Amino acid sequence: MAYGRIYIDNLRNKVTALFDELRADNRLSEDNFIEAFKQKYPKDFSMLQYEWEFKVHEFKKNRKGHPKPHPIRPDKILSNMYRNYYFKLIKNPAIKKSKEDEVNKIRALAGRYGYKIKKNPTNRFDVVNKETKQIEFENLTYAELKRDFHNKAYMKLNRQLKQERRHSNNGKSRDK
Repeated sequence: MAYGRIYIDNLRNKVTALFDELRADNRLSEDNFIEAFKQKYPKDFSMLQYEWEFKVHEFKKNRKGHPKPHPIRPDKILSNMYRNYYFKLIKNPAIKKSKEDEVNKIRALAGRYGYKIKKNPTNRFDVVNKETKQIEFENLTYAELKRDFHNKAYMKLNRQLKQERRHSNNGKSRDK
């Protein structure tokens, strides 16, 4: 990855390995990541510092009054790196997993009502009637599927279960 003129070789591999080490030690935090990066890859950190000093020198040299953003400090670059990789490696997979679990719950509910939920080539969902084999809702996003289909099916299922419980309880009390 390049920050200005400096290129850090295999940055993704280095950061991923560092995340794995810190997770194994239960020390995964922003401050620990920055310190571990400085200790494990001092050459890369010194390259970031050199680039920052170079950009600061250029920034001070610019006396023509043209607006120019102040260069980002090396610690802030590492902080941003931590946040980006935290989302990529830890947060995002958890979000994907929870979405998959929710879609599986919706599929189970849909199956009880005679529907089948398929993922189409555009990564959206089609709701197919099992009896007629026709698509009843097509091209639904995850949010639309959850909002529209899940809530309606869940309410119907709850009503059915309550009615079944009432009938089974009424039958048991009559037998006694």
